[in-house]
Amino acid sequence: MDMSQYLGIFLDEAREHLQNLNDQLMTLEERSDDSELLNSIFRSAHTLKGSSGQMGFNNMMELTHTMENVFDALRNKKITASRDMVDVLFEGLDHLAAMIDSIEQGGSDARDVSETKEQLEALTGKKDASKSETVKSSNGGTMKQQNDAQTHFLKLEDYEKAYMKQALDQNLKVYELQVTLNKDCVLKAARAYMIANALEEEGSILATRPATEAIEKEEFDQKLVYLAAVECEGQKLKQKIEAISEIAAVDVSSISEIEEQRAPQQSQKEQTESTEKKRNQTSRASATSAKKPVAVAKTLRVNLDRIDQLMNLFEELMIDRGRLERIASDNHHSDLSDTVEKIKRVTNQMQETLLNLRMEPIEQVFNRFPRLVRSLSKELNKKVNFVVKGGDTELDRTVIEELGDPLMHMIRNSMDHGIESPALREAKGKNPEGTLTLAAYYNGNQVIVEIKDDGAGINREKVLAKAIEKNVVTEEEARTMTENQIDHLLFASGFSTADKISDISGRGVGLDVVESKIQSLNGTVEVVSTPDQGTTFTVKLPMTLSIINALLVQTGEETYAVPITSITETALKRQVKTFTIHDQTVMDYREGVIPLVSLADYFAVPDRKTDKREGSENSGAVVILSHGEKKVALTADQLLGYQDVVVKPLGKYLEKVPGFSGTTILGDGRAALIIDCQRLIETNKTIKEKA
Repeated sequence: MDMSQYLGIFLDEAREHLQNLNDQLMTLEERSDDSELLNSIFRSAHTLKGSSGQMGFNNMMELTHTMENVFDALRNKKITASRDMVDVLFEGLDHLAAMIDSIEQGGSDARDVSETKEQLEALTGKKDASKSETVKSSNGGTMKQQNDAQTHFLKLEDYEKAYMKQALDQNLKVYELQVTLNKDCVLKAARAYMIANALEEEGSILATRPATEAIEKEEFDQKLVYLAAVECEGQKLKQKIEAISEIAAVDVSSISEIEEQRAPQQSQKEQTESTEKKRNQTSRASATSAKKPVAVAKTLRVNLDRIDQLMNLFEELMIDRGRLERIASDNHHSDLSDTVEKIKRVTNQMQETLLNLRMEPIEQVFNRFPRLVRSLSKELNKKVNFVVKGGDTELDRTVIEELGDPLMHMIRNSMDHGIESPALREAKGKNPEGTLTLAAYYNGNQVIVEIKDDGAGINREKVLAKAIEKNVVTEEEARTMTENQIDHLLFASGFSTADKISDISGRGVGLDVVESKIQSLNGTVEVVSTPDQGTTFTVKLPMTLSIINALLVQTGEETYAVPITSITETALKRQVKTFTIHDQTVMDYREGVIPLVSLADYFAVPDRKTDKREGSENSGAVVILSHGEKKVALTADQLLGYQDVVVKPLGKYLEKVPGFSGTTILGDGRAALIIDCQRLIETNKTIKEKA
C-alpha cells in the first residue's frame, strides 16, 4: 500500500503532538508530580511514535521511543524532572521538528540523533527497557503480546483504566473491538492504521493489544484488539471496520458486557446491588443538566490551496457584484435592485464564512515563545515570568505566517535591553523576577498585539547619542524631538544601542526589520516607554489582507482606494483652514497643524482639468490619514463612498512603484489603485518631486 496518501494527515498530527509536547514540557519542572500532565505528555509521545512508525519513518520513531521511556520513568516516579533533563528533552523535540520539516520538503527523517539518544538513555539509566523485557517468538512477535492479543477481554493498565473512567464520566460509550485480518494480508500495519483512523473519526482509542510499537512493527498474527470511547453505537463501528479491505472478522462488545463476563462468580445479591447502583447513577445523570454528553468535534482537513482557490473565485464574484450594483443603480429597475440586494446579503455571509476559514488562532505563533524566553532567561541570567494572553484571537493565516519573526525580535529586545538582572532589580526595589507579557485582542476590525515588560525602559539620552553618532538625526533635529519621536528611533534602519554584538540582539539591524515587516502586512508598530517602569511595543494589524473596506476617492478621471484602517476622519475642503509654512501647505487641525497633500500632485495625475472659477480652490474633500502619531491631510476632488474591495497584487513589474500597496477592480470594470497610506505619511513628498 502507498502510504504517501496519508502523509499530509501525518504531518498535521505530528506538528500538533510536537506543539503539545513543547507546551507541556515548559511546566514539567514545576509540576513534575502532576500525574495528569505526565500522562498527557506520555500519550503525545506514544502517539507520535506509533504514527511515525506506521509511516515508515524509523529514525523518528526510535528517537520518540527513547523520549517516551523518559516520560514513562517520570510517570512511574523512577526518576525526577530537572532543568538539565528538560533541556535534553527540548533538544530531542528540535530534532523531531527538523525531521518533520525534512519529510514535508520531500526528504526523509535521516538525521544524526545518536548523541541526543545517548543523553536520553542516560537519564533512565538503561539502554532500552522494551528490548530486554520481552522474549521474541519464532514468528517475530513477543509471547506476552501474542497472549494479550488472544485474550478475549483486555487486561488494562492503571492509566488505561483512568482513560476509560473519564470517557464513561462524559457519558461516552466504550467498546472493545476484536479485529481479525485475512491470513493472506500482506501490509498488516497499514490495515491497522486504517482501522485506527476509522475509530478516531468517531471518538478516541483508549488502548490496543498488542501495543502500538508491536503493531507498527507487524509483531502480531492476524488479531488486533482495540478499546474505544465513542458516541455512536457499536454496530456503526463494526460496519465501518468491515468496510476496510482484508478484514476477516469484527467482534464488538460494550464495556458492560465485558464487566459481566469478567465476574461470573459474583453473587446474586452483589449483582442486584450493582445493578441498582448503576440504575441510580443513570437516573442521577439523566436528572441533571450538568452532565451532558461531550460532543466529538467533526473536522475536515482541507488543503490550503483549495481554500485559496475558493477565495479567488469569491473575489471574482465580489467584483461582479459591484458591477451588478452599478447597473441596478444606473437603470433604476426595482426588481433588479431587490435581487442585487439579496445577492449582496448572501455574498456578505459567504465573505464572513470564507474569511473565517482562513483565520487561525494567533496562539500558533505565541506557542513558539515560552521556550524562547526560557532559553534567553538562562543565557542572560535573568528571572522572567512570561505571561501570554489572548492566544485564541484569530488572524488571517497569511498574516500569521509572517508575524513570528517581528514578535521574536521584539521579545529578544525586551529580554536583553528591557528587563534588568535580578541584582539590579532588587537594588531598585523591584521584584527580582521581571514580567514579560505577550497579549493579543481585537479592536474594531484590527488585532492588537502587545509586548510589555516591567524593565528599565528606554534610555533616551543613550538613544539620541547613538542616533547622532550614526547620522540617523542631526544635533539640531535631536533638540526638537519629543519623547515618542526619540522612542521611535529604535526602528531606524541599522540602529542599535547594544554596546557589543551578541546572538541575542544588537547585531546591527535594530528593530527596522520589525517595522518594515509589519508595514508590509498593512499594520503599524508603536513603542511607549516609562523610565524604570517598562516598555510596551504595540502592533496593530488588519484581520485579513484579501478583502478590505476602503474609501473610494476621485481626482480628475482617476479613482483611488484608501484603506479605512488609515482614515481618522473626512471633511469638505471649504470647512478647513489652510496656509503655508516653509513652502509646505498645511491645515489647521485640533490646535495644531498637519501637512496638506494634494492627491493630484502626489501622483502627478495627467490631463487633470483645473476649474478657474472663483472659490474653486476650496472645492473638493479632505481625508485625514494617520500612522501612529503622524497625520497627513489628503485632498481629492470628491469622495465616492465606502466599499469592500478585493486586494490584488500589482505584479512583479509594478510591485516596486512607490505609493501603492495593491489594486482592485471596480463595479464598472475599471482598475483602482490602493494607496499606500503609510508611505504617503512617512515621505510627505510628491513622487514627481522625488523624481
